[in-house]
Amino acid sequence: MGSSIERLGNSLIQKSPLLPYARTLRGEQSKLFFPSAPSPLRQRRLDGVKRVVRAPVAAAVTERVVKVVGEKAVTFKVRAALTVRRKKEEDFKEKIASQLDAFSDKIGRNVVLELVSTEIDPRTQRPKKSKKAVLRDWFEKKKVKGERVVYTAEFMVDSSFGTPGAITVLNRHQQEFFLESIVVEGFACDPVHFSSYSWIQPTKIHPTKRVFFSNKPYLPSETPPGLREFRESELKELRGDGTGERKLTDKIYDYDTYNDLGNPDKGFEYARPVLGGEEMPYPRRCRTGRPPTNTDMHAESRVEYPTPIYVPRDEAFEEGKQEMLSEGALKALLHNLVPSLVASISPESHDFKAFHDIDNLFKEGLRLKKTLQDQLFHKIPFVSKIEESSEALLRFDTPAIISKDKFAWLRDDEFARQALAGINPVNVERLQVFPPVSKLDPAMYGPPESAIKEEHIIGHLNGMSVQQALEENKLFILDFHDVYLPFLDRINAQDGRKAYGTRTLFFLSPLGTLKPIAIELSLPPATPGCSRAKRVFTPPTEATSNWLWQLAKAHVCSNDAGVHQLVNHWLRTHACMEPFIIAAHRQLSAMHPIFKLLKPHMRYTLEINALARQILISGGGVIESGFTPGSCCMEMSASFYKNHWRFDQEGLPADLIRRGMAIEDPSQPHGLKLLVEDYPYANDGLLIWSALQTWVRTYVQAYYPNPHVVQADTELQAWYAEAVRVGHADKSGADWWPRLGSPADLASLLTTLLWLASAQHAALNFGQYPLGGYIPNRPPLMRRLVPAEGDPEYDNFLADPHRFFLSALPSLTQATTFMTVIDTLSTHSADEEYLGERRDSYTWTGDAEMVDAWHAFAAEVRRAEEEIARRNADPARRNRCGAGVLPYELLAPSSPPGITCRGVPNSVSI
Repeated sequence: MGSSIERLGNSLIQKSPLLPYARTLRGEQSKLFFPSAPSPLRQRRLDGVKRVVRAPVAAAVTERVVKVVGEKAVTFKVRAALTVRRKKEEDFKEKIASQLDAFSDKIGRNVVLELVSTEIDPRTQRPKKSKKAVLRDWFEKKKVKGERVVYTAEFMVDSSFGTPGAITVLNRHQQEFFLESIVVEGFACDPVHFSSYSWIQPTKIHPTKRVFFSNKPYLPSETPPGLREFRESELKELRGDGTGERKLTDKIYDYDTYNDLGNPDKGFEYARPVLGGEEMPYPRRCRTGRPPTNTDMHAESRVEYPTPIYVPRDEAFEEGKQEMLSEGALKALLHNLVPSLVASISPESHDFKAFHDIDNLFKEGLRLKKTLQDQLFHKIPFVSKIEESSEALLRFDTPAIISKDKFAWLRDDEFARQALAGINPVNVERLQVFPPVSKLDPAMYGPPESAIKEEHIIGHLNGMSVQQALEENKLFILDFHDVYLPFLDRINAQDGRKAYGTRTLFFLSPLGTLKPIAIELSLPPATPGCSRAKRVFTPPTEATSNWLWQLAKAHVCSNDAGVHQLVNHWLRTHACMEPFIIAAHRQLSAMHPIFKLLKPHMRYTLEINALARQILISGGGVIESGFTPGSCCMEMSASFYKNHWRFDQEGLPADLIRRGMAIEDPSQPHGLKLLVEDYPYANDGLLIWSALQTWVRTYVQAYYPNPHVVQADTELQAWYAEAVRVGHADKSGADWWPRLGSPADLASLLTTLLWLASAQHAALNFGQYPLGGYIPNRPPLMRRLVPAEGDPEYDNFLADPHRFFLSALPSLTQATTFMTVIDTLSTHSADEEYLGERRDSYTWTGDAEMVDAWHAFAAEVRRAEEEIARRNADPARRNRCGAGVLPYELLAPSSPPGITCRGVPNSVSI
């Protein structure tokens, strides 16, 4: 001991300048301080994973001071470097507050820090803490340019302090600041990283200290003694007490039903049923605690956009995301204001007169007649400013679907191709029974059998019988009959809304492409045995049947658009993920290895879901306004959740098998044989699924070597139990929920969650404008039924089928509103984090082996991207390559910002 002290005493103060992102001097540290025992996690080794050179990614401090006091006590100075992210744009009030904080910091109202050891002080039986330190140079750096500013703090600790496991932060300024990361240097171990990415509230709002743990992962049973009480108290604070209205500065996670979609105080027509509960099962959302409405105690009062709605403070969008949405809001103003004004002044302009009117939205924008311009400018001077300054913004970008072939959407092969490689490639199924049969109650909805007969399709089966085509897996179906039929009376009673329950049959050609061979349009039978309740259309042979066929296809596309948005996109990725995210924050400590795995896959989801409740899925919101079901939209979503949603079938392989699109085959690369070999969504999806599965299995095995460790992990079990029993309370009694009793169970569960948050959401979201922005290709709303002989409209249809077809599509205002919204939803922000990327890719965990394993996963994702590019250039793959055929890139992992029809973000972030 004496010689060690002597060596420490002989090591005089060594100084080096404070350099952000500087390399650490591990060699010097090992000479100065006693080595600590390695963590059990550091003892693990990962076979077959290549170690990588680590590039430092956070500010580092290398100055050290050693002080020898007598022969027993050794105190030394360690430094922390804190990276604070400043706002790019501050309003006047924020600028004044920033200046006041700088001056008050100068006189002692500082940011105060304490280091917390992983060890217990034997004298006090409490965690060891350093002496308090203050953040330095806040005043001196008040005018420093740059988005990130590095501040320092110095701590005095003694040689018995041990390893720092946490750091507390107390903000005694007047306003919040965003703390990105902390690096502490000077201990014998490697530099200690604390990844925060968190808003630090001032003491006038939150008087208690914020605690941040080091990046070393610990299972609950492995928690060092000095961190146990902090681990428990942090989770308790995040849970809150379930009472009171949440403030925007709060950081509390709790559950509630979807009881804020309507606003009964505005009138009966704005009331909406509560989603969640016995009557209308639904997943839970993040609780805000707002008071009830005046007219309905069960409905929560609304906060209307742009007033922000509560999400835990750290879940809110960062500036890069906010900038993207602000640009989208400006586009929305320009794209929607002018059509609305045009429609209000010139009612005859409600409908598109010809296809070139739609084309002009992309070429010239909205061309106004001189007299109409004068009326607009005279009534609303602001319009002239738009005309002068934002001409480009009045035009829409040309959607990719018409960029290579303007008329591709008219072809049957393109209609069928989009079932495999379009916006919604997850509804096509193998037909297993002919004719198709409904599962609805025949007493209410008539005979369950489809009206499609063998004579309708026999001529389109390349000489096969129907039975032979079934046995050889040649028949496929898009079945939107049961999901729509119960709601059709209410839908069709709405003004300007017309829909059917649809079934579409496809035949798999020898080239591997699908061709539509029959469409059935069904209405609820008005009387028993009503023959007009079901109509069957087949590929046309002359002019009249061609236009009727086009109208039938448009109704199929409209149904597909509704199911895509309400079920596959919103419900199955956004809404069903939210309970797992809330439960993770409530039950998994930030130091838990599974929380570290999940963290990038939870980014922004609560905020985007809250915004959706404000402006998209609310009563009278964008979804109700833009899609055929109208006010029935969210009830249809809830009906699917009640009758069909199962977590155990949400993973890609299980979903493909459930739909009959694949069978298990161990000889195949992914253990599945696709029955449509060129199925771009499934082909590329299996590459991503496989990469995720390998990564998750590797990670889980490192921490859970046997079932006992999984079963004994109290936080892990509480997370899953709460997500199911509270977050999915209405489904919690189902017997299909996966068990969580073994490492294999855990890996399967996590792989499904990561798949839904990343690839599945990307495949369903980022093609919305490129593939759906041309309204005739995929009308989200239909306003007319298909006329039949004897109908009053039939003569009008015969006289001008072109005009009739356009009048059945959304109006000008409806179309431009819808296009503007999906333009924003399809846009990648500049701060997007894609699969295989992490902003803290070398420091997100202190487990070096898992850092290496993550980089191996990132490399596998890049290889998948290269394979997707090769497939898109393969002329044998006719569903993604050919004259006028768009490549399938929705599952290509990377993307630049903007609307690119590609890119897989880590999370449901838009």
